[in-house]
Formats: sequence, C-alpha cells, structure tokens
Amino acid sequence: MVQISQSASAQNALLSGAPSKFTFTFWKGRVALYGAFKALGIGPGDYVIVPGYTCAMVPGAALFAGANCIYADIDSETYSPSLGTYSDAFEVNHGKRIKALLLQHTYGIPGTSPRIAAWARAQGMAVIEDCAHSLGTRYCDDRGIWQEAGSAGDVAIFSSQWSKPVSTGLGGWLTTTNKNLAKKLARFHDEECNDPSFRELSLLAGQVVLRSLFSSPRLYWIAADVFRALAGRGVFVGTNDSGEFDGKMPERYAKKMSGLQQWLLKKRLASTAVLVRRRNLKLVYDEALRSCGLPVLYVPHHADPVLLRYPVRVRNKAEIMEKARRKRIEIGDWFNHPLHPREANADAFGYKTGMCPEGERAASEVINLPLTERTTEKQAREAVKFLSQVAEI
Repeated sequence: MVQISQSASAQNALLSGAPSKFTFTFWKGRVALYGAFKALGIGPGDYVIVPGYTCAMVPGAALFAGANCIYADIDSETYSPSLGTYSDAFEVNHGKRIKALLLQHTYGIPGTSPRIAAWARAQGMAVIEDCAHSLGTRYCDDRGIWQEAGSAGDVAIFSSQWSKPVSTGLGGWLTTTNKNLAKKLARFHDEECNDPSFRELSLLAGQVVLRSLFSSPRLYWIAADVFRALAGRGVFVGTNDSGEFDGKMPERYAKKMSGLQQWLLKKRLASTAVLVRRRNLKLVYDEALRSCGLPVLYVPHHADPVLLRYPVRVRNKAEIMEKARRKRIEIGDWFNHPLHPREANADAFGYKTGMCPEGERAASEVINLPLTERTTEKQAREAVKFLSQVAEI
C-alpha cells in the first residue's frame, strides 16, 4: 500500500471496506470536490464538463481551482447528462483543454455510468463521480456486472450534509483507488486544509442536536425558516458561506472534517437501515402515485437506485410549493435552477440561459418528495394525495 500521512491513513481506515481504496474526509462535500480538482492538476486554462442541472457549488469548486465549466444538458427522464449530451458538450467545445468530466447521479438515479466513464477516458478526460445523491445506488455495466455508485470514476465524491441519507450536519468524503492521486490528496488534506474553528464546531454540534428535534415532515417549513433566519444572524453554520453564490471563494474554504463529524459518519454508515427504508419508501410512492393516476418515476434497466428525493414533474410548480407551505406538507423544489438555487449568480459560473434547455425545463417543473428517516408511509401517501388534488401534470 502506498505510504501516506498518518492523518490521511486514519481516514482511509475510517470508511474503506477494501484495503485498495483510499478515503479522505472534509468539512463539506464541495471541499472534497475542490480537492479532487487540485489532485488532478486542474487549474487556470482548463475546462471541466459538469451537468446543467446541479448545485451551484459544483461549478464553484471548479472556479475556485481556477478552471472553467462546460455545461452538459440532462436526459429528461434520468435528470443527469447522458452519454449523448456529454458527447455533444465535448464536440461543441472541441479545441478547449477539457481535463475532466463530472458524472452526477441526480436524485440517486444513475445513468450508463461505466459507458460514460469509458468514453470520457478515451477522450483524455479524468472522471469525477459525484455521488452526493447516490449513497447505496448501484448500476450495471455492459457485462451485466452490478457495481456500487462511485466505482466508475477516478475519484468519487460523497456528501453528508443535512439533506443527505447519512448526515453529519455538514461534511463530505472522497474515495479513490489510484495510489498517485491518493498521495496528492493526502498532501492537499494535510498541508492545505485547516481544522474547523472552535466556534464552528460548537455551532455545528448545537445544530445537530436541534436538527434531531425539529427534523420531521410536519415541522419542515417552520424549521427551514428558523434555520435560515439563524444563518443570517451568524449563529448558524450555513451550508453556503458569504460570497459563494457570487463565485467568490470564502476564506478558510478548504477545511478538514472534525472529530465529531467523523464519529457521526462512522456510526451512521455502520447501519444499512436508512438505505432499506429509502428503498421501501420509493415503492410506497410508486404505488401511491400509480393509484392516483400520477406519473411514476422511470428507472432504467441498468439502474438500482437508492433515491435521495423522489422527483415528480408538474406544470404548476410555484402554486404547489405555496400550497404545500400553507398546509405544512414537506415538498422540495430543488433544483429550481440549472445552477441551484436561483439566487446564485449563474453568470459568475459561466452559465447562460439557453445552454441546457432540458435542465431549465426540469428546474421549472420538478418538485420532489422526501424519503427521510422521519418520513412515514402515511405521510408519503398524504403527500401524494395532496399532489393528486393540486398538481397539473
């Protein structure tokens, strides 16, 4: 095994089920992505292909590394770019120094990941697999072999932020089987990343406790308003720092995962119950939507997803979100822009309206249903019943 620093070696033991896999943990998932760009040598003058239906902090990590983004439109059924749309984005930008492709599994639904990864490498691109939505998801390759999400890329990124199946409040991790990349990632982690401050750790610990008390579908809208207000007053460690939505790299952006987060992560990854629960709730939504005459999620034959959220297309998204708020029914609106959220300055990340028509259409139409550990089957059916009464399909 490659010799890496003591702290990075400890992280390798934290999450890895196989001795050949190297794992590094960070304060936020976007820092893991930033570290991947740095380790791959991506910087000024380079380009990366990213989905035109993602969180704005994905192109933000590329921008902070000095690179530019090329946006690939999505497939209308899987909500992620297909091999065809990645290829289109590559061909249109022929001649640019395109160094990497970001392979995203939106809502936990994988595309033809091994095929896309093989094509990208044939074009000379590294593959960064964004598994922030897809913990537990599997996909099948052309040989009929099933693999866990994160197996196709040179590097795989995971998130343990508030909304994710396994949460440490904030947090993320990165895995790779490439020894040379592991050496570079170890240097990035140990030499360029700071430790979180005492204040940050104290606030995060308090938020983890509060979140456990207020995290329920019935309290979703109240909790969202309260946490947003606290973040605005600086007494809440927000997911996004000041200036990030305008493409400005925050001070002390690159930080390591704290001991508290690592303890929570190890504890919560030890159980598969949350993934089983999400699979079961997906079936509940399928049955409830079908019985109400609403569209059921399309799952390709090569995909075995563990969903982060259950997406549904509607024609009156704004109306549904307002009525859901009034009735205290948990329904999500993300992604509400090809670079979510719509408050982000898309121009700062190089995105122009019209670049990704399917991503823009999805942003205007897709709402999503929860599959959290607090979501009961009864609440799932109530949410679908609500949709059947108000949704225009």
